[in-house]
Amino acid sequence: MRGVPAKQRSLAGVGLVILSGCCFGTLAIFGKVAYRLGFSTPQLLTYRFAGAAIVMWVVAAFIRQPIPVRRTLIGLGIMGAVGYAGQSGAYFSALHFIPASATALLLYTYPVVVTLVAAAFLGESMSWAKVVAVALAFVGTVLVVRAQLTGAAPVGLILGLTSAAIYSAYILYGSRLLPGVPPVSATATIMTAAALVWTVLTTLSGQIVVTWTTARAALLSGFVLLGTAIPVLTFIMGLRLIGASRAAILSTFEPASTVVLAVLILGESGSPLQYVGGVLVLASVIALEGPGWRPARVLAQAARE
Repeated sequence: MRGVPAKQRSLAGVGLVILSGCCFGTLAIFGKVAYRLGFSTPQLLTYRFAGAAIVMWVVAAFIRQPIPVRRTLIGLGIMGAVGYAGQSGAYFSALHFIPASATALLLYTYPVVVTLVAAAFLGESMSWAKVVAVALAFVGTVLVVRAQLTGAAPVGLILGLTSAAIYSAYILYGSRLLPGVPPVSATATIMTAAALVWTVLTTLSGQIVVTWTTARAALLSGFVLLGTAIPVLTFIMGLRLIGASRAAILSTFEPASTVVLAVLILGESGSPLQYVGGVLVLASVIALEGPGWRPARVLAQAARE
């Protein structure tokens, strides 16, 4: 967007990142509806990753973005096959046991987990802002979990927090591998690796064949495009216009939109305790705003839930 005034670039970037967050916020909604239509978790993730990988490779070819160099392909494969596949498996399995809103809020504790690990093992400084963020996230998570204890199976809460833990490791690994790697083709590679893993698991479990209906095909198409490809691409575009820190803050529209959509589409009704906890979790992300926040530097290149 060369030649476009800075204010217009900024507004466009803000709009793109907000659009990305709102689209990512549909993931848990798509998951819940998919289960109502009879998809299993392995089937859902197999076809989601396969479809999204195809879309991302087409986009990479269209913009003439090269395939990542050989020395990074193994690392990207690990990110997809272990990190992305594992995180998504935990996240979408949690949806069987706890509401979509709670699942999204538990996942969004990952920035604080990354901050703590980076401070403990990677030599990053621990400012007062980060200390406040950790405290807010801890209290918020306790409130979200407490709100679910009476009506949800504990395994759902464990899976939700496991999703955040795996994603934290994924981000930390990616923060060392991804800088300088073409973002669209890197994301396509990660998705391809995840698709291969889930294809093998789904085939071995005898679930690879799906009886397709119009509703199932439409849902999967929306899942691939609206829930995966579009938000990844709009986040990449938006980040390049407004920078990592602002993009990271605006990405909190993701769990917020999940909560709203869960109420409007799924009819979920969380307790006031859960919503207070959710606000604290999102406040912790805002408190982490700054050029030194490690996740912000790689979210544009790493595929998300």
